[in-house]
Amino acid sequence: MAPIITTAKIVCKAKEARVKVLQAFHQIVEYAHKNEPGVLRYLVTLPLNDEAGAEIYTIEEYESPVANDIHIATPPVQDLINIFTSGHVLVAAPEVHTSPIAYNKVPQSTPRLLSKPAIVLTHLAYKTGTLMQALEGWKHVVDNVTANEENTLAYTVLNDEKGIEVRTVEVYENWEYVENVHLKNPVIAENQKKNGADIVYQGAVRLRAVDGFFGKEVRQNL
Repeated sequence: MAPIITTAKIVCKAKEARVKVLQAFHQIVEYAHKNEPGVLRYLVTLPLNDEAGAEIYTIEEYESPVANDIHIATPPVQDLINIFTSGHVLVAAPEVHTSPIAYNKVPQSTPRLLSKPAIVLTHLAYKTGTLMQALEGWKHVVDNVTANEENTLAYTVLNDEKGIEVRTVEVYENWEYVENVHLKNPVIAENQKKNGADIVYQGAVRLRAVDGFFGKEVRQNL
């Protein structure tokens, strides 16, 4: 079975509630790294624009849906679910999306959290009947980035569950590289020119990692 990625947006009631949730996620990270070979990537991140101090985004990659099911049943995840369902910490239920990987630039080596890489999540919805053409455009982006952008550390395109959406998980060496290299790559403008008119919704969030691992080669604590 193909790998899948789960992304989640969690909004807490207050900064103090977020601290409690982050502590629970740390236990999950430690357990998954030591005991779950099927968990390939697990990132706990906060938005760069973090004035409210209430949001958490997670990025989780599993080698298969079965590995995801095993992960959910582990004790630290069940502890987190109990915290979530207590009614004391969350504004609403987490917004969770699980998608198969369509195209992927795999990092040559595992990025380190201590290097403070730039992380971007994007979400695009396309007009009905245009998704396959859009995915071809994204394949061209991934192929180009793989060949030409050494400091784009990882670039994953997800074929989302609704059949009209694409999500991306992007990891760069730093924000300067995003602005001065990646966004100026002609392939970005080409993809927008070819498929931009079919986009009915587009959103992105810039993130920084505060816990987790990009892969199992190296575990770096912050």
